[in-house]
Amino acid sequence: MTKIVFEHCIFLHQTIGGISKYICKINKAFQNSDIKSTIYSPISINDNLKISENNNIVYFKFKKIPIFFTKIFYFINNLATIIFINFYKPDIIHFTYYNNFLYKFISTPYVLTIYDLINEKKRHSEKKFKKNELIKKASHIICISKETKKNLIKFYNINKKKISVIYLGTEKNIPLIVKKKNYILFVGSRFGYKNFLNFIKAYSKSEYLVKNYKVLCFGSENFDSNEIQLFNKLKIQNNIIFKTGNDKILERIYRNASLFLSTSKQEGFGLTPLEAMRCGCPTLCSNIPVFKEILGNSCEYTNPYKINDIKSKMEKILKSKIKQKTLIKHGFLKTQQFSWEKCSSETINVYKKILN
Repeated sequence: MTKIVFEHCIFLHQTIGGISKYICKINKAFQNSDIKSTIYSPISINDNLKISENNNIVYFKFKKIPIFFTKIFYFINNLATIIFINFYKPDIIHFTYYNNFLYKFISTPYVLTIYDLINEKKRHSEKKFKKNELIKKASHIICISKETKKNLIKFYNINKKKISVIYLGTEKNIPLIVKKKNYILFVGSRFGYKNFLNFIKAYSKSEYLVKNYKVLCFGSENFDSNEIQLFNKLKIQNNIIFKTGNDKILERIYRNASLFLSTSKQEGFGLTPLEAMRCGCPTLCSNIPVFKEILGNSCEYTNPYKINDIKSKMEKILKSKIKQKTLIKHGFLKTQQFSWEKCSSETINVYKKILN
């Protein structure tokens, strides 16, 4: 039986989110195969590990990393992981994120999943993540979209034979709620390239939307003072709602939403639109290449840089029951192409390729 260890990095970096969900989902799916996988995260701040089953080793769960303890916690996790690897002797280590310390102290072959190259595209310096050596020394690299693979080759000059594109998965479709509630849903981080401000400005310009629909933001971080100040300035403060919680709560929110929207300027995949679609939620997304690759004709598209276009596309969908039904139908069909079983099976093929 092939032994795989997922190292800790993302589980100390992220309290909740798509990357940690991906690792937990394929780890669970491996239980039905000849893969014995373990998520090794001695110290964690991640909530996805709580709902994941079996095969996880988490000694201490913190709500968040105490101030000034970030480097200490990462050092403890890395040291414990090195000891564990020497004792357990896995066949492959699967890096969950950019752990630029651990790879220097292991001889075990490792797989690295690349989610996006957003920092590189923005021409940021690599002060935070010096990824070059980590990427170069990986036995194989998984990219979660063709767009990510294209950018990886562009920025790091990696041989394409060393890269596999494996799409993320989603759960099976669930029964449709016909009677929707009057809110537009925005999920996840709202900052930077997520382009939340353009969405809010577009919403505030529409008398129809403000009168008939609330905005519900689901995520891990409540509104900050700058956001609240903007809501007040636009006179929509009573229309904006924040919710947080687990996947079951989010699923219910997806099902009840009249519209899901993502105005991201850049992404590595597009997990939240797929999750919305499988719950029968009409979806509006940025017309960026990766969304076109993943979502095809299953959603309506908008120009994320043009506020009036975002506004008109929201109105177009929400004023037409026929349009909503069409988007729901196309969304259901699209999500059937993605599953965690397929994602895990293709990942196992990568492991076999390395070991052979």
